Amino acid sequence: MFKRATWFTVGLAVGAGGTVVGYVRARQLTRRHVPESVQDAAGRAARRAEDEVVDLAERASGAIDEWRTTAAETRRDRAQAEAVLRHELDRAGL
Repeated sequence: MFKRATWFTVGLAVGAGGTVVGYVRARQLTRRHVPESVQDAAGRAARRAEDEVVDLAERASGAIDEWRTTAAETRRDRAQAEAVLRHELDRAGL
């Protein structure tokens, strides 16, 4: 029973270590072989995309606020119209 736990632990440690080493090596190779201009362009594109997402989220939030306001106004207007109609029906004796 302890043999399985030991080998499982060894395999887990080797796998995690290999993943970390592979990640670090891949980053080093990427930095070495990718020109600065490509890195700069990718960074600018990422920042621009982030700005666009933030802008879209702000516009969506504004639209949702407008819809909520419109819905509240509509409910209020309908309630007033219903009150007027009920008053007219009461006056007519219906």
